[in-house]
Amino acid sequence: MKILIIEDELAIRETLQDMLELNGHTVIAAADGPTGAARAAEGPDLILCDIGLPGFDGYQVLTAVRQLPEGREVPFIFLTARADRSDQRRGMALGADDYITKPFTQRDILDAIAARVQRQKPLRERVEQLLVERRSEVSANWSHELMTPLNGVLGGLELIESEADTIQPGELKQLLALIRGGAERQHTLSRKLVLYFELEQAKAAPPLARPLRCDMTAIMTGANRAAEAAKRTADLTVRCDPGVVLLAEAYLVSAIAEVVGNAFRFSTPGQPVVVTGAHRGARYMIEISDQGPGMTAEERAGFGAFVQFGRVHREQQGLGLGLAIARSAAESGGGGLSLAEGAGGRGLRVIFDLPTA
Repeated sequence: MKILIIEDELAIRETLQDMLELNGHTVIAAADGPTGAARAAEGPDLILCDIGLPGFDGYQVLTAVRQLPEGREVPFIFLTARADRSDQRRGMALGADDYITKPFTQRDILDAIAARVQRQKPLRERVEQLLVERRSEVSANWSHELMTPLNGVLGGLELIESEADTIQPGELKQLLALIRGGAERQHTLSRKLVLYFELEQAKAAPPLARPLRCDMTAIMTGANRAAEAAKRTADLTVRCDPGVVLLAEAYLVSAIAEVVGNAFRFSTPGQPVVVTGAHRGARYMIEISDQGPGMTAEERAGFGAFVQFGRVHREQQGLGLGLAIARSAAESGGGGLSLAEGAGGRGLRVIFDLPTA
């Protein structure tokens, strides 16, 4: 493999380089944090990084690497003289794959590399196969998004297993919270994937003899769910006329929750998110508006599954499925979804156009 070593102590850096090259690996090296983060753009297969680095520390290097398109799924192993579990928890929370304490042996290094590669390989191969099968979704950050929460879960479990006899109750609670956070994020991603493909199948299926119907309470349910998750119920306003549309209630609830959730995610507390619903002839129009950064005309025209905008400027988690789920839900009921600029050129308006029952 091509391995990047980021280590400021010359003796350790050269020892590691000799060790890895003797075992058949190609090595690139850096002696400080900024240089190491820059060399991560050269596409290493694995990174060994000290925590106490000049320029900026190993945690900052990890954060910078994970923001690079080519660095999102690279196994990242910390090398450090620190043995404090709080340092380990911090590293795992940022997405580190392992943590080796100095002094270490050659076997420690080689075993850790082998374990990381083995863990990454099966999931990466499945992800790459999905990307081959769905060429239109080739820009998806599948590997990074699916692996990151698992790193926290598996890393936390490994730490509990290795230190079970000495972990204090308070530390155990912190580790379990880290594991729960990763598991919940993984669960959310999995549910979104299942829902999206279910909706795509529903669109392709023959029409039901008796179309599914739901009333407008589904809008309130979905909007409230998103507001509660964002802890911004005070910023939500819902004004919807009574009505019934030809769409399964579960699909409409999920679609509204996705769009309202995005509105909260890309706006700040105190900025309103407004949901309105009204009849227009034989159609029912639902509009969700926010006062966030909005989207350019090109972005509004190009949204789709596994497409994320502005990732260079702001950290985003997830697979870019929210708007795609909303559009597929609308289309499964014979309707559509469109995006428009917000009032006064500020924010975004998402508009559902649904046939009434």
